[in-house]
Amino acid sequence: MTPQVHVRWVPLPASGDGAPDVEALLPLLSDEERMRAVTTPDPHVAARFVLGRIAVRHLAAELARPAPGAEAPTPDEVTVWALCPDCGGPHGRPHVDVRKPKGRPLSVSIAHCAAGVVVAASWSGTVGIDVELADTPVEAMAAIAALVPPAARPSGRSWDPVQHWTRIEAVLKADGRALRVDPSAVLLRRDAGALTATIAGDPPRPEGEAEPVYAVADLRLDDAVRASVAVLPRKPSAKPTVPVVTWRPLDLVAPSPV
Repeated sequence: MTPQVHVRWVPLPASGDGAPDVEALLPLLSDEERMRAVTTPDPHVAARFVLGRIAVRHLAAELARPAPGAEAPTPDEVTVWALCPDCGGPHGRPHVDVRKPKGRPLSVSIAHCAAGVVVAASWSGTVGIDVELADTPVEAMAAIAALVPPAARPSGRSWDPVQHWTRIEAVLKADGRALRVDPSAVLLRRDAGALTATIAGDPPRPEGEAEPVYAVADLRLDDAVRASVAVLPRKPSAKPTVPVVTWRPLDLVAPSPV
């Protein structure tokens, strides 16, 4: 089965004109989320955190498939939570309380940079997404390039270190361990037009269990950014798969007071 991923992009104009009203959206968050927002030292990062949690609620509500006779949830009825596997704190991979009638969960992921916030969701498997500014400082570009052995880079001038980094981040988010895994362990390959990834150094799998292979795709959300999405299909394929990724901008508007 070809994995399908749905993506929504919330652009943030550099001037601030036309940006969503973050303060008006705060009531849609949980107490834990609001506490995280107000205790984040950087106000721009805090605002993007709020927008990400609101955007993923909108996407989850849009994709919800309730049982026959039941109503789909509205964005404010979608619960979003995170649980750090190391410290038990409310951060890390986000989850939503949206499932198919037979119990299959909707996997979601959130990423942001100064140019905008992006969210992804998939019924097909565990999803990860990343977005970075294309205009990255030279020092950062060099640090990214150091993670990728020359032999693993495409020939010619087509290799984009920032784009490559978004692929690595997307894979690690789909894996769930994020940067607790050495980014250089992510091995990306092109095969028959498909971009796939594996993570080196993991313990051997039980006999008969296949090594996880992530399907990866690049996104062109905006000229100012580079973005990628990765999904670990619930049903592994014997052939490399290209995920079907659809995206559109999302205009976040606070609900009108009753």
